[in-house]
Amino acid sequence: MPLNVLERTFFMIKPDGVSRGLEDEIFKRVKKAGLKVLGRKKLRITGDQAADLYSPHLGKKFYPGLLNFITCGEVVCSVVEGENVISRLRDLMGATDPREAGPGTIRGDLREENVLNHEGIIKNLVHGSDSSESAGRELSIFFKANEI
Repeated sequence: MPLNVLERTFFMIKPDGVSRGLEDEIFKRVKKAGLKVLGRKKLRITGDQAADLYSPHLGKKFYPGLLNFITCGEVVCSVVEGENVISRLRDLMGATDPREAGPGTIRGDLREENVLNHEGIIKNLVHGSDSSESAGRELSIFFKANEI
C-alpha cells in the first residue's frame, strides 16, 4: 500500500458535542489538520440508522445504551477527505475514553469533567470510521452518492 493514499471517511459530532456548541471548534481542528470536509449535515439519527451504525457492537452489554445515547439529540454527520484520512482523523480525535486522550486531541481538549452519561456510556464527542470498510458502510447510512 502506498504511504499517501487519498481517502474519504465518515466523521460525526455526537449529541454531547452538538449540545455543547462545539461544531465550529471541532471542524476548525479538522481543517487545520489539512483535511477537507466535503459535506456535512445536522440531523437526528433514527433508531434504524443507529442500529446500522453500531451493528458491530450488536449483542454487547453496552449496545442498548449506545443506541439511546446516539439518538438522544442532534448530530452532525460529515464526509472528510485527505491523505490517510482515517488514521489522521483518529489521531486527531484521541483515545475513545476522553480521560485517556492526550492534549491536542479533540477528546482530550474538549472533554467534559464527567464523561459518563446516566447509562454509563462514555460521552466522547465524536465518531470516526476505523477502517476503509467501516467508512464505506457508515457513509452509506447517512449520505447518498449525490450528496458528497
